[in-house]
Formats: sequence, C-alpha cells, structure tokens
Amino acid sequence: MAGKHFLILAIAAILTVAVISVHVFMLSPGFIRIEYVGGKYECKVGITGVDSRGFEVGSLFYYKDGVEHKGYFNAYLRSALDWIKGNTPENAIFLNWWDYGHMIVGYAERESVIKNPSQEALISVKDTGQLKEFNSHEMIVDVAKALTTTNENEALEIMRKYNATYILVTAEDGKGKAYWIFNFAELNFTNYLNQSWQPSNLTFDPNQYNALGKRTVIYRILVGAEIQGLTQVYYDENVRIYKRLS
Repeated sequence: MAGKHFLILAIAAILTVAVISVHVFMLSPGFIRIEYVGGKYECKVGITGVDSRGFEVGSLFYYKDGVEHKGYFNAYLRSALDWIKGNTPENAIFLNWWDYGHMIVGYAERESVIKNPSQEALISVKDTGQLKEFNSHEMIVDVAKALTTTNENEALEIMRKYNATYILVTAEDGKGKAYWIFNFAELNFTNYLNQSWQPSNLTFDPNQYNALGKRTVIYRILVGAEIQGLTQVYYDENVRIYKRLS
C-alpha cells in the first residue's frame, strides 16, 4: 500500500508541474494568443501581433533532445512549413537564412543548417533579447554565400558541405534582408541592386536587381528560374523551395 501511495503522489506531482508549466506559458506577458502545434517537439506558438502585411508574428517554443528552444515565428511561412512537414523526408536538411531555422525544426520537424545568428551577425538583429543560441559565423557566411553566389556549383558545394537537401528562400530575403545577406557574404551590396532599393519595403521587386544581381541564386530562386543541380518543388507568393538533385 505504501508503494501504491508513493506512486500516486509521484504522478500527482508530475501533473502539477505540467499544469504549472502550461499555465506559466499561457500567461507569459505580451502574447495575445497561444497556439499549440504539438508534434514530436511539443511546439507552441505565442502570437504577439501582426506585421505590416497582416501576418501574425510572435515566438515559437519547442523541446528537442530535452532542451527548450525559442525562435521567431511569422505566419507567412505557415503554408510552406505545412508542406515541408507533409512532403519531405524526415531526415531532410534545409539551407535557409537563420530567421527561419527554428520554425523549420520546431514546427515542420526538419533540420536547418542554421537556426540562429552568430555573435558577429547581431548587428543585423533588432530584438536580441530572446536570443539564447548562436551559430558559428562560418556557417552564417557559408549560407550567405550560397544564396548570393552567381555560380550554382558553389551553392551546391555549400549544400553538400552541410548535407543540405533543400534550399528555402523567402520574398524578405530578396528584399528587406538582402542588404545583410550580401554583407555577410562579404559582397558589396551596391554591385547587385539598383539605387532604388529600399529596405523598408518587404515586397520582392525583381526590377530592383541589376544584371549581376539577376545572376545570383537568391534572385533566380525567387523568380522560379531553372538552376542546374536544383529543382523547384514548392512555391507560394512568399516562399520558394528547391531540392538538390545530387
């Protein structure tokens, strides 16, 4: 009987901790809505508002290997994330800019080459308060070079270096984030985009890229061009995904 009583108390304690944890998350300040995504990483999304285009934004939380991770969330990737989760192998690895890494891992349950900025890349981040993890700057530079190179073979070599099987690019990458992606690739931004470029506008405008810029991988993916060694497998108005063929 004593053993049974102890077991009941232990279960009650575990349930109490679980309820308290959920309660604390639900009451976290700043969230206007909580969404439980679930899945093998127990993903949750806390919505804090909407961006200039009307998409919900906030923070994403999930547990992997016994550790809680936190990243940014923007609903403009939701359709792409749902597609990734339902249409790619479980061992798929994505090459993409770091902002989307935790969404790909926590929500779509696939791996991402980078999920965080490097310490050196913090100059490109407006809100650094929620950042607890960092990738090496070498990885940031490699991903930036894969996106901005005019040589698809270089992009493929970088993908192979990290065993990446897919490359994901968003309209923001080709617009508001383009300055920093080119910068971290150690390239002169003004050699690739016209003087009319404005970072405040998040809408990708192919006319703002000059002749050299239109040869970059990031541009060619965003316009759905054919790229040797890659094939387009998904697109919507915000996101395009290409798969590495070999």
